[in-house]
Amino acid sequence: MTDKINEFIISFDDEKREIIINLRELATSLAKGATEGIKWNALCLFKGERAFVGIMPYKKYVSVIFDRGAELTDSKSVLEGNGKQMRHIKIHQISDIKNKDIACYIKASYSLK
Repeated sequence: MTDKINEFIISFDDEKREIIINLRELATSLAKGATEGIKWNALCLFKGERAFVGIMPYKKYVSVIFDRGAELTDSKSVLEGNGKQMRHIKIHQISDIKNKDIACYIKASYSLK
């Protein structure tokens, strides 16, 4: 799987690649025991069979997707979406990762039972 993930990451321009790598490092540091894979055309971290976070690049931003985002407390008011379950946060630049407190949302998503 590592080869597929590396191929996925290197297929993007430098700016998106930097965001993806930073998000990946953050998520793996916060979710010990999580596994990685590609799902929904995104780099996802799994807790068992559940993809609790996904990193999905788009043309103008990288979206951090939470499979059960509707259950998360949105203290920064940055979650977007209105579906039954999924929510996402748009990352336009590397500083958004800290400014939008992505770590808090990843930890909360990982902790859902």
